[in-house]
Amino acid sequence: MDYRFEISLPTSSDFRCEIAVGGEQTFQQFHDKIVETLNYDSSQMASFFTLDRMGNRVKEIALMDMAVDDEESENLVMDSTKISDIIKPGCLELEYVYDFFSNKYYKVEYAGEYIRDSSDVMPVCIACEGDIPEQFSYDESNANWEFDKPEEEYDGDYDDSFMEEFGNDSYDDDDRQDRDGDDDYYRDSRYESLDDYIDRL
Repeated sequence: MDYRFEISLPTSSDFRCEIAVGGEQTFQQFHDKIVETLNYDSSQMASFFTLDRMGNRVKEIALMDMAVDDEESENLVMDSTKISDIIKPGCLELEYVYDFFSNKYYKVEYAGEYIRDSSDVMPVCIACEGDIPEQFSYDESNANWEFDKPEEEYDGDYDDSFMEEFGNDSYDDDDRQDRDGDDDYYRDSRYESLDDYIDRL
């Protein structure tokens, strides 16, 4: 049996695509046909998700198994999962995530049996209408990797008023020269430890 799927946006009717896939073909082949039809980057991660009656994602059919080698994995992988293994009377709608960074996805709905033509090479795109959404976009003009900080918080002057409590313990090279480079003066006036500082208070 061959399946016909309608692919659309979850919140808009501006785009619609129909793709037919053989029941014995895999989700990898289905994914490849979507990428080819929409001219997407095949190196990007993508996944199909089955849904429960409330529309919540249940099982993921991923491009690759991300489980650690020594773990027993129950994850479904596209290249080893047939369409007929998933699409059944209780599971006729999927979500296809094509941009994980922005959680962009399509609704993928079973739309009935497809009667293939003798010239069809499955999977086959039956129709594709509307503006194809971008797979991934990055606007460099709006990119700002700096921390948000009001300009008035920093006026270019360093506030060292907290150093006043240390009196002559703060010094610079000019101060050193005024005291003829007497290192013993500075060594004696410094605190040896926190306890020493508390004792002198």
